[in-house]
Amino acid sequence: MSNMGVGEAIILGIVQGITEFLPVSSSGHLIAIPAMFGWDLQPYDFDVIIHLATLAAILFVFRSDVHEMMSAFFKHHASVEKQLARKLIAASIPVFVLGFFLSDATDSIRTIQVVAVMLIVWGILLMAADRALRARRFVVKQAKHVSWVQAIIIGLIQSIALIPGTSRSGATITAGLFLGLSRDAAARFSFLLAIPAIAGAGTYVLIETLSTGFQTSGSALIAGFFAAMLSGIVAIQFLLAFVKRASFHLFGVYRIILGILLLIFFV
Repeated sequence: MSNMGVGEAIILGIVQGITEFLPVSSSGHLIAIPAMFGWDLQPYDFDVIIHLATLAAILFVFRSDVHEMMSAFFKHHASVEKQLARKLIAASIPVFVLGFFLSDATDSIRTIQVVAVMLIVWGILLMAADRALRARRFVVKQAKHVSWVQAIIIGLIQSIALIPGTSRSGATITAGLFLGLSRDAAARFSFLLAIPAIAGAGTYVLIETLSTGFQTSGSALIAGFFAAMLSGIVAIQFLLAFVKRASFHLFGVYRIILGILLLIFFV
């Protein structure tokens, strides 16, 4: 049984909720924060619970979009919403396949060194993608107008986020910007793409956890869940408002600085 307390669970839940949606790497922060405070690395049952909490946050914020896609998906006639749902499902296949076969390999690289390097590399790429977007004359302004090619490429890039420190949202937003999506469209498509990714991975790990038993106390799991869900809702709404008036440059700078600090103090 893990010795995680409610206070630690709330802190890690808030960290997960914020960093899952900002392009700064939730997995990286969930490895870095315990190292900074001298805590044990949180058990997988806690990880899956707070990830499911961020799924709840997405479903809450995008409830109307999800309802429209689900309603359209089961209708016979074609629609933009039905096409978007199909693109999201197709784009999620690569991460499902690689996540299934590489789960043991990714466990072995949950280290500060890997997190630090990936924070820096993808911070540079995010800044480059944002700069490249400014030079484009035409951009895709809405997530529902993302093409099949763009969706599949973003889905493939999402698989790289299996490496800690990459950031699922950071990788997909970066890919979207490079492919000519506006900042708002890239962020919204990234959030919608998170639904099948988090739901699939969370369900898989939850089933495994149920067969082996929980290591974290019920009070810590509940506290972490609500902390992650509420902070996730705030983070989504913040980023959608932020990108309407500013660039992703600041997040790239933050990633690079954090990566360098981790290399200095923990390597």
